[in-house]
Amino acid sequence: MTFFDFPRKKNPYRFASLMNLYVAIIMCGGMLLLPSLTWATTLYAKKDGVKVTAEKSPTSAVITTLKLGETVTVLSKAGRLAKVKTSKGKKGWVFTFRLSSKKPRGKSSSGLSGLTGRRKIAARESRAGGSIRGLKESDKQIKQEHRDAVDRMEAFAVTQNDLMQFKKAGHLGEFFGGAQ
Repeated sequence: MTFFDFPRKKNPYRFASLMNLYVAIIMCGGMLLLPSLTWATTLYAKKDGVKVTAEKSPTSAVITTLKLGETVTVLSKAGRLAKVKTSKGKKGWVFTFRLSSKKPRGKSSSGLSGLTGRRKIAARESRAGGSIRGLKESDKQIKQEHRDAVDRMEAFAVTQNDLMQFKKAGHLGEFFGGAQ
């Protein structure tokens, strides 16, 4: 005896309810098999120069770079990386910590404010920082050569290549956790 051999007169709704169950199972299975179509997410670049690479490696060829606030569609995720499609149709990999669910406002920044996320500091914070370092303007014991040395130190800039080499050697940022 098969499913279709059951007498329909005893339970006329059995056939219809089982068909509904089969349809529901097929639909749920389809949704599980196609997560990239059902759960695509739009994210934004947190700063200028976010790299989109060809492979899941920070040393892979750079396909394109994103500007601050540029949108990408997440196609899939693999650990700390997301496979994305840019607004120009290019596909590649981006570290998820370089993306945000909220569109950033303002201009991108490099330097210390790029690390802290703060664009400006108040004058009182600047003076307090100088006091903490022992460089208070009212302190007349500081020689001009020392002030000049601090100015040179504060103006010191690191190239992107040097920064990448430093992060790679120290397993920092995108090189953290062996993702190389």
